[in-house]
Amino acid sequence: MSNQNEPFIYVKSEHRLVQVVLSKLLYVECMKDYLKLHIQDQRPVMTLLSMKTMEEHLPSPQFMRIHRSFIVQTSKIEFINKGSVWIAGNNIPISDGYRDRFLSYIESYILS
Repeated sequence: MSNQNEPFIYVKSEHRLVQVVLSKLLYVECMKDYLKLHIQDQRPVMTLLSMKTMEEHLPSPQFMRIHRSFIVQTSKIEFINKGSVWIAGNNIPISDGYRDRFLSYIESYILS
């Protein structure tokens, strides 16, 4: 799965512990009591965790919450629209409560 130097986490899914290499984690989506981890070149992994717990265990600002229901890996963002980001062909909304923090982080990467 990962080489020894690559950061990863384990999550419980279907009575197993599944290794998730952080560099391959595209985004996390909240679905009621479960989280759906969207992983590059893999099927999504479902786990029974809260967004708060996941947010606390993912390194910031590499991972940033942009909506009550979404945490994204900032390096995987393909483009940013007014109210959303695109990752791996998926349109993910940016909510008002998280917009200012996200945009001030992104600002340092904008060439003008």
